Amino acid sequence: MSKNSTKFFSIRQADKLMGRRYQVVRRFGPMLLQDEGRIVNLKQMPDGYALIFAARQRGDASQYKTALLSPREMLCLHEIEMNEPVDLLIACGEKFWRTPEDLIREINVMGFSHRLPSNFDARRVRKGASRVFLGHQKAVMRIGKGTLEELLAYLQSIDDPLVTRVLQQTYTHPPSRFLELPSPLRERVFRKFQITFEYGIFGYVYASAATYYLKANEKETPAHATQRGYVGVRAKRIKEKLVMDNGQVMQQSEEQA
Repeated sequence: MSKNSTKFFSIRQADKLMGRRYQVVRRFGPMLLQDEGRIVNLKQMPDGYALIFAARQRGDASQYKTALLSPREMLCLHEIEMNEPVDLLIACGEKFWRTPEDLIREINVMGFSHRLPSNFDARRVRKGASRVFLGHQKAVMRIGKGTLEELLAYLQSIDDPLVTRVLQQTYTHPPSRFLELPSPLRERVFRKFQITFEYGIFGYVYASAATYYLKANEKETPAHATQRGYVGVRAKRIKEKLVMDNGQVMQQSEEQA
C-alpha cells in the first residue's frame, strides 16, 4: 500500500468501496479516533478519484464533518461489519447513454438495470433501502467564460428551430440540455463559453433486487449465486422497435411469442 499511497482510486475501486461503514483508528484531517461514518461520494482528481468520508460531529449528531480519502488515508479506517443495507455506485458509460438525461428518460420508461461485478456480494442489498447512485462522465458542467444567464441569452438569440426545441424542453438534468444542442453549433458554443464536463453523481434510484439470469442449460440458480444473495430468473427474448414519441425516437420492447 505504501508504494501506491500517493495515488487515488480508479472508478472500479470507488464502486466497490461506496457506502461502506468505517471506524477511525488513526486521526486524520477533522476525523478523531473512534469516529464512525461511511463513504458517501467521490471527487475527481488529476490522476483518479478521491473518496469522501462523512462522520457525525461529536456533541451534535445533526452535523457532519467530511474528509477526502486516498489509499493512504484508508489505512486510518477499519471497516465495520454490520447487517445493514449497502449502497452502490454505478458508473454509466457514454457508450450507452450519451448524456445523463438519456439514462433518466430510459429509467422513466423501463426502470434501471445494470450488470454487477461477478464477485459482488448482494446479501446486503435491501429493496427500498439500498440506493444505487448514478455516475456519468458528463454529469458536472463548468462554464469557464461568462455566466449561465449569458449562455442562455446567447442561445435564445439564435433563430434555429432545433435550438428552440432544446431550450423549451424540460430537463431533469439541466446540463444535458447543452450536450444535446445540434452540431456544429454545440462545438462553437462550448469554445465561446469554455464549457467543459467532468465525472459526477447526478442522482440515485432504489434497488429492488439482485438477480442472476439463468443460462439455457441451467434449471436452478447455482449455489455460488444463491449464497451471495442473488435470485435466479429466466430471461425472455424480446424484439425491439423504434417508435416516435412527441417527435423523439424511443425504443419499445415486445416479447417474442
